Amino acid sequence: MKRSRLAGLGELMLPGAGVGAMAGVFAGLATLVVGLSPGLALVNALGLGIPMALFGGTYTILCAQGIARVGVYAPCALFWLVGYPVSRIVQETSAGVYLDGSLGLSTDLVAFYLYNALLAPGLAFGFIWLHERLAPPWLLRIRDHNRLAAGLAAAYLTYAQRVFEQKQRRAAMRAHKKQRAVGA
Repeated sequence: MKRSRLAGLGELMLPGAGVGAMAGVFAGLATLVVGLSPGLALVNALGLGIPMALFGGTYTILCAQGIARVGVYAPCALFWLVGYPVSRIVQETSAGVYLDGSLGLSTDLVAFYLYNALLAPGLAFGFIWLHERLAPPWLLRIRDHNRLAAGLAAAYLTYAQRVFEQKQRRAAMRAHKKQRAVGA
């Protein structure tokens, strides 16, 4: 059975979309923990989770196309400088519409955007950490029928090999220094 290109992209997006959607789940849970209504918790979960899932999936596609390099923090951080504040604006807008029918945005949208952009690098660190753990097993599973997944899986395998070799070199250097210190 031949898969459509759109289905292949959707399948490829799953790890990044899943990581992004987790942010929405946490937003909904945090809303419940502080004692707000289950309705608002659902709105916050969907209002943040849907755009974060779309941005997260898009990041996976950018990695698959070679635009963002696997294991490199800076492109991920730059990506989330846009993705996270936009997702927060969608969340705030949806919460405002739910609560009182207004957009619910701060009167100073630029300050709101910039504040959330300041938080984005921290989010990017967590995102890339989770993505590097969830994406490779999924990509290995789908690489036989998804050309982009095969390329991204190969990039992750190359990255893993490079990291392993760096760790081995560092361990050898430490052992050599230790041996020299004992022999001196």
